[in-house]
Amino acid sequence: MKKLFIFILLVAAGYFVYEYLIKEQTVLEINADKSIRTQHSMDVDAPALAPTKYGSVQGTVKNVSDKVVTNIVLKYKLNTEPLEARIDQLEPGEVREFSTQSVMLRHSTVTFFLEEMTYD
Repeated sequence: MKKLFIFILLVAAGYFVYEYLIKEQTVLEINADKSIRTQHSMDVDAPALAPTKYGSVQGTVKNVSDKVVTNIVLKYKLNTEPLEARIDQLEPGEVREFSTQSVMLRHSTVTFFLEEMTYD
């Protein structure tokens, strides 16, 4: 019984050490989605062409830490095309909208993911 109690105590201590000392705390909360827009050709004399599609990533960033975060750079990939959004500064609890530049899409299926996030 004594060994079981010591084992449970060691597991609980290990969990708390990991949770509060080793594990990185979340600083930024990011909610993003892709934005696709289509541009049609309006020339009556031109042959029928497929519409051109452009895409970007838009969303919000929230500072969930208790410190000011500066120089935030969010790097996304949209169909293997690199996109980037920059935010100068976020106060604790502040939410700010962001948008990346638009790129022309070559494929009809659009995928995106956050490749890298850096901040000071």
